[in-house]
Amino acid sequence: MSLRIKSTTHSDELVAGVAKLLSDTTRRHTDVQIKVGGKVFHSHKLILALKSPYFDQKLFPSSSSSSSSSAAAAAAAAASNKQIVLNDITADVFEKVLEFMYTGEMQLSDRNVEHILRAADLMQLTELITFCVGYLTDSLSSATCPRYWKLAEEMNLATLASACRRLSVKQS
Repeated sequence: MSLRIKSTTHSDELVAGVAKLLSDTTRRHTDVQIKVGGKVFHSHKLILALKSPYFDQKLFPSSSSSSSSSAAAAAAAAASNKQIVLNDITADVFEKVLEFMYTGEMQLSDRNVEHILRAADLMQLTELITFCVGYLTDSLSSATCPRYWKLAEEMNLATLASACRRLSVKQS
């Protein structure tokens, strides 16, 4: 006899547990440090790698280019012990992006959306990029159109560029 069981609370408990990790001041389970703007964020490799292809590549380098298994093991050991330094974003922005990676939630505003978008692009956070582009598209106006269009062209954001183009044509 066999019986397949499925927890009805597993997903919710797992998500709640991951969110709690972010606020755990004991750092008991942290295994990687991210240094941003002089501030160090104690994080969890698994969470970062699952959410971000950028961190997955940094933390778990592929062994396919290694000539031997010992070289792959050495690369993995180096990745597990190193501190990752991010120079292209501020600590405040990274903190918000980190919150999104752990909880799936974030407060976007006119003040932070462009910075969040650039950070999401750096870390290859496709879902967050989509949220930011949606926010910018929804808040598009004649005053913001030139800046957003330039941003869309710089970052190859076709949806935002198209929305800017449509608004410009309407106003002509």
